[in-house]
Amino acid sequence: MRSAENSEFKIPAEITELIPPEKLDKIKQAFDQLDLNHDGKIEREEYVEHLLAKEREKLNKRFDYLDKDHDGTIDFEEFLVASEPNYPLLKRFKDFDSNNNGLLSVDEALQIAEEFSFPITREWLEQQTNRVDYKGRKLISYNEYLGAVTRFGFQ
Repeated sequence: MRSAENSEFKIPAEITELIPPEKLDKIKQAFDQLDLNHDGKIEREEYVEHLLAKEREKLNKRFDYLDKDHDGTIDFEEFLVASEPNYPLLKRFKDFDSNNNGLLSVDEALQIAEEFSFPITREWLEQQTNRVDYKGRKLISYNEYLGAVTRFGFQ
């Protein structure tokens, strides 16, 4: 990168009188970064390439964020997680539903609590189940689960 002093063009005196030198130097350096052929003018292609490079950097960061297993690709599940915010919650619900009946029982929830060493008692869990189990079945559907997760912050 060229310094502002080595630039191919001269800044008119009227500009140097109006803009403080340190600010003008920063503006000049930014101009020099865009003026790739150093002719004192920013051509359309230089401008577009500069913006594309910035956008490319943002997109690469976004790609890295989506590529959860860092294998250089975004598989369908990684894409799905980015596209459907509730997918991780649904997946977790399915993991918790050990008998695959689409509902969580108190026992299934207690198994999870034990696996993760959560200090939860059966009584506490039944109270919480009663709060979200609006149909009184002592079972929790996905929608009830989603409501509880949202309300109590379990994720």
